[in-house]
Amino acid sequence: MIRLFLLMLCLAWPALAAAPVPVAAAADLRLALPPLVRGHEAQTGARFSLSFGSSGQMVQQALNGAPFQLLLLADSSHADRLAAAVPGVERRPYALGRLALVARRGSGITDLASLKVAIVAGRIRHLAIANPVHAPYGVAARAVLAGLGVTGAPLVLGDNVAQALSFVSTGAAEAGLVALPLALAASGESKAPLARVAGSGLIVVPVSPMLHPPLVQTLVLMPGASPAARGLADRLTGPNGRAALARAGFGLP
Repeated sequence: MIRLFLLMLCLAWPALAAAPVPVAAAADLRLALPPLVRGHEAQTGARFSLSFGSSGQMVQQALNGAPFQLLLLADSSHADRLAAAVPGVERRPYALGRLALVARRGSGITDLASLKVAIVAGRIRHLAIANPVHAPYGVAARAVLAGLGVTGAPLVLGDNVAQALSFVSTGAAEAGLVALPLALAASGESKAPLARVAGSGLIVVPVSPMLHPPLVQTLVLMPGASPAARGLADRLTGPNGRAALARAGFGLP
């Protein structure tokens, strides 16, 4: 019986050893991260399982026992919250988040000033942002609106910034304040435009980072993180990762 158990364990060991490393990532990385991870897997043989969502929700999942070894969060405050609750975590900034105004073609919105005019005139029925309760980009979007002096905007809240963009791209909202990297991908652009009418029918306008609190995107390595998780963190914060993030539209810390 013991021999049979040991034989079964030996047969199962390669599969156990090759189990993918669970990684949680902010929704603004939904398009930029997978190619970087695939390249890292090809070079190292490591495997990763990616989950995307809002930073607040992913931190709560980690606190509730989700086995994430690496979390790539959209700001530093959620990383600080996790560090306060879990001794021994390691934090590193890896990017600066950028916000963008996106609007449907024909909405008459071409910049923040025209967005304000449209809201005040009642021509906007739905303005999409990520839910600021748990999404850093939602907090940034609210700060931009407050700076414009806009109150009572007809907000529709996405669970995360990717869902907020989908509301605009599908026509459920006339405009939105979302992550610049996702907006650029939707427009097919690799560089930030001043104002671009996307092939999808969206106008994309980068928002000055001076108009909202800085989005210092921060990664968290959990205590006992595997060498594979640490290797991915090193790649993300190294020259290759920084170059890929810059191409996608992120700022660099």
